[in-house]
Amino acid sequence: MKNKQSSGFSLIAFFSSLKLTIFLLITLATVSIIGTVIPQNEFKEQYLRYYQESTYELFKKLGFLDMYHSWWFTAILVLFALNLIVCSCKHFPRTWKYFREPVTTLSDSFLLTLAHEWRTRINARGRRLADLAGEVANLLSTFWPGNWQRHEEVDGDGRLREVHFFAQRGRWSRLGVYVVHSSIIVIFIGGIIGSVFGLKGYVNILEGDKTSTIYTRNDARTPVELGFTIECRSFKVEFYDNGAPKEYTSDLVIYQDGKKVLEKTIEVNHPLSYGGYTFYQSSYGTTGGRVRLLVHDTKTGKEATLTLAIGNKVTLPDGEAWVLAAQYEPNYMNLGPAVRLVLPTADGKMIQFWVFQKYPQFDRQNRKGRRYFVLEDVDRRYYTGLQVTRDPGVWVVWLGCTLMVGGLFVAFFISHRRLWVRLRPDPEKENRFQLAVGGSANKNQPAFEKEFAHLTSLLEEKLKGKQ
Repeated sequence: MKNKQSSGFSLIAFFSSLKLTIFLLITLATVSIIGTVIPQNEFKEQYLRYYQESTYELFKKLGFLDMYHSWWFTAILVLFALNLIVCSCKHFPRTWKYFREPVTTLSDSFLLTLAHEWRTRINARGRRLADLAGEVANLLSTFWPGNWQRHEEVDGDGRLREVHFFAQRGRWSRLGVYVVHSSIIVIFIGGIIGSVFGLKGYVNILEGDKTSTIYTRNDARTPVELGFTIECRSFKVEFYDNGAPKEYTSDLVIYQDGKKVLEKTIEVNHPLSYGGYTFYQSSYGTTGGRVRLLVHDTKTGKEATLTLAIGNKVTLPDGEAWVLAAQYEPNYMNLGPAVRLVLPTADGKMIQFWVFQKYPQFDRQNRKGRRYFVLEDVDRRYYTGLQVTRDPGVWVVWLGCTLMVGGLFVAFFISHRRLWVRLRPDPEKENRFQLAVGGSANKNQPAFEKEFAHLTSLLEEKLKGKQ
């Protein structure tokens, strides 16, 4: 039994240790640096731009690529929460005594322990102890209007021997630290809920298109059905004179069961939220829609205009071959809009080559063949890149943040102030009374010192002034 009790006390001592708290805080700060230095939730090809394959695999096994959803990061948060809970439970009973069992009488020994004390003697002048106590009570009620507790002590003959007064303000401030501890635990719970049940994804939507599917931000690119449809009605982008994007916005529309339920223009840091999902404007791009090509046949000397969509092919005017518009790039190798064409040769092989809108003679000058092509125009379409998140724990986190703000305000700006006043006959001389005042504050001592001095000067002025 003693061994079990000893083990229990050891566990409590370990989990309530300040050293453990400091260690966990340092650990959280350190791993947070890792999460800042190493990009999180990127695709494999992005990581391979900076790291070797072996380094990527190591980071993936260690959970460094999705650190905030890793088991070990969650374990650190749980251990930190357990440390706060045990520490709070260990010290809470002593704090609670301030509420349930306040010291309401002022003994000589207790007076010596207080940071502020004051004593004086008052001549009776025909006044009884009860009468003088009534005057003191009236003065105290004008100084600190509120609930002054009065305690009377009598001797064996039933005569009044001592009168004690006690009042306190801001006692709830002692619970501020526990509110802060609770708020941290609530924030951790919200973070864990978001880690387990949350989702981070992305979707690219062409201007004018709709979708009801997003994809997770990992190598699996797992499709996730939203349960509603989102449309990019229009996309707008403004540029600086140097060509850099200045501002870009997307006009989004949400449809539920075929009916429009929400419409909003989003931009960076101004997202749209619906159905538990939040859509952030994160990127944009262009894609070729339809292209117009001018084809010149050197054998016949004829020219013809072809119109086709990216990914499609069209038969050439002579009917002997076809051409495929395989790919569009808005600024290929910094040479402007370009289209990659695929053309069959007479021996059945396929050749691929680029044509540029800004350089109409590029194909003629750089490729030999019966035909050469000129890129006249591209019907470009913008797409909006949306980052999508679902975090069911976000409201729990906000609740924790609100509790933390309130707890910090109470803990740092509200002081627990206590005052004791004792009145009794002076044992050294008849017709004289002893008046003792003691005070205590757990913070903001200079302000309480002024308040205490004001009380003592009031008592001295009003009581001794009548002598």
